[in-house]
Amino acid sequence: MTPPLLVCAAEVEGRGLPSALRLGVGKVAAAVAMTAALHERRPAWVLLFGVCGAYPEGHGPGGRLDVGDVCLVGDEWLADEGVATDDGFLPLSQLGLGSNGPFHADAERSAAAARVLGAPIVRGATVSACSGTDPRSRELATLTGATVETMEGAAVAWACGRAGVPWVQLRCVSNRTGRRAAGGWDLPRAVTGVQEALRRLEAANWGMR
Repeated sequence: MTPPLLVCAAEVEGRGLPSALRLGVGKVAAAVAMTAALHERRPAWVLLFGVCGAYPEGHGPGGRLDVGDVCLVGDEWLADEGVATDDGFLPLSQLGLGSNGPFHADAERSAAAARVLGAPIVRGATVSACSGTDPRSRELATLTGATVETMEGAAVAWACGRAGVPWVQLRCVSNRTGRRAAGGWDLPRAVTGVQEALRRLEAANWGMR
């Protein structure tokens, strides 16, 4: 049985988990560190874990999530790569400059993890600047159809895809996106939640193949 390479973005997410590789926060840091790790360590597969924001609109598959909820991310989108115009946002795909997604996680492992945890499989939106206002939150939720927002998911997915390495993404909601004062922030609860979910998966020998 083959365990995954565990990766997370921030030090706080991996605290107490010495085997987890810290990639750094944001798309650039995550893509560079993930690419280097894939080349150097050549893992059979990758498990990205951490916290996320949840879109209150709940457009995406899996429905609306709230603070403390655990989820698996089934597909990721680059939410803000493109051009913002007076007539709306033009993604890379419409500009003929590349793809904004979807970047698909390992479906079998994700589904197995969802069964163990009783957690939904949702869509993720990866951003450079998080949605700190209600209009921006609504805009990105509508544009992507995502349930959760991160700063690294699609970057890790892109790097793994280029290397032909399967990936799974496990998240716990630390806040609702939109106006920050109304976000219900609870980072310690989210970190505890995602680490507890990891321990449950390990105890179940999930995905170790």
